[in-house]
Amino acid sequence: MYNFWLDVEIATCEAWNEMGVIPDEDLSKIKNIKFDIKKYEKYFSETKHDIVSFVKSISENLEKESRWIHHGITSNDVKDTGLSLQLKASIDHISNELEILMNSLQRKAIEEIDTPCVGRSHGMHAEPMSFGAKLGIFWDELKRHKARLSETKERASICMISGPVGSYATVSPELEKIVSKKLNLIPAKITNQVIQRDIHGEYSQNLALIASTLEKIALEIRHLQRSEVDEAREPFGKKGFVTKGSSSMPHKRNPELSERICGLSRIIRSNSSAALENIPLWHERDISHSSAERIILPDSSIALDYIIFLTNQIISDLEINREKMLENLDKAKGLIFSPRVMLKIIEAGMDKSEAYDLVQSLSMECLSSGTNLEDLCLQNNIIKSMMTNNEISEIFDYKFYLRFTKHQFNSLGWNLD
Repeated sequence: MYNFWLDVEIATCEAWNEMGVIPDEDLSKIKNIKFDIKKYEKYFSETKHDIVSFVKSISENLEKESRWIHHGITSNDVKDTGLSLQLKASIDHISNELEILMNSLQRKAIEEIDTPCVGRSHGMHAEPMSFGAKLGIFWDELKRHKARLSETKERASICMISGPVGSYATVSPELEKIVSKKLNLIPAKITNQVIQRDIHGEYSQNLALIASTLEKIALEIRHLQRSEVDEAREPFGKKGFVTKGSSSMPHKRNPELSERICGLSRIIRSNSSAALENIPLWHERDISHSSAERIILPDSSIALDYIIFLTNQIISDLEINREKMLENLDKAKGLIFSPRVMLKIIEAGMDKSEAYDLVQSLSMECLSSGTNLEDLCLQNNIIKSMMTNNEISEIFDYKFYLRFTKHQFNSLGWNLD
């Protein structure tokens, strides 16, 4: 933070120099100033004002040229422009980390493109699907987050050097333009004493959205790792990962990393609410937002960076139990093929309502008797009158549900052909 403030102060002095206010000799000394936290803390213990203490600390080794430090600008010109630099750097970092995670998801999705698993709705068996498609969906969601971050970066890259209430009474738009160019930021179109907090609210909301997707991934893995399901597991027992699941039960292998992601996601979402509360301020400015931002912006950014890292660790070393996926598919006794049975007999000429009732009746019999739905269809005279045994058996093929997964992946731009 303090080094970003220093960048703003020096860039402002350089701009004053270009405008003929600060002499070259003075600027050459100013450009050598450094920030020292110990000096800052000494002055802060006296003043209890962050920018006054900052200006005093960086001016300490200067002589008459120290009069140019913070010339014509106000505290929030420095702090808000410095915060813009921080947000910009944070977005770049988060975007890079997301790219790493997306690459891991893409690799794993392609590896599992032909792995059939149970698709579930309401926690219940629905229809077969590709396990790779689950991961592809996560990849596509993260891609949208990256696009939103890119848009937010443009709006957050704002330079404000406009004086006490934004009227340029002590500076000028030309000075702001020069400083903006030096800092690779965009000059603010209009401000009061702060850069408006909808920008910071948008940043925080983006973090919350990303965290929610990471929790979505973690929650899916937690469900799949349940003892009764056991289709996928977090890495465990390897170097850098959890090696003990319980202090009292040696057999435990808990989805601890995924649970950690879920917990920290709640914090990030909660912080985003505070960021929205920071948008309405009194008149041209108050500092009710400042104390909250000192907590929520760094905490959310650091927490998100950490759970992106954790998610990538999990996905990269995810243990996939394909045999258990097939076993769970088979546990359905063919019930997950009921929609396809219904469609086939409709296509063979049966009324839609009658077809639904017939397949529902057979499904209930399957549930109560434990007889496989395929066997019930092969024994049903109505269905047998409409198609051959081979045609009936062909309905109950898991591969049928995976035939368009490659097409879906190609629509993501993966070009698997």
